[in-house]
Amino acid sequence: MERVTYEVRVAGVVSQEDLDDMAAVRLAEGSTSTVLCGVPDQSALHGLLDRFMALGIEVVEVRRIPTTWVADDRGSGRATR
Repeated sequence: MERVTYEVRVAGVVSQEDLDDMAAVRLAEGSTSTVLCGVPDQSALHGLLDRFMALGIEVVEVRRIPTTWVADDRGSGRATR
């Protein structure tokens, strides 16, 4: 089975207080969105999506990324070998 992680982009900048609860996830912030990278599995992904829904945060994109994928600070990335 291929190992993957997930990347979640949400609209707007998420407050530091809300991000503190998601400390295990790397993040990149832009002026119009926040990207949470390195969500380890589907269980964690569902928990994160539930948390965003409870906070009223709009999820813009969810991407499944092979573990060899390296994200940059804009939330895009490149594959490594």
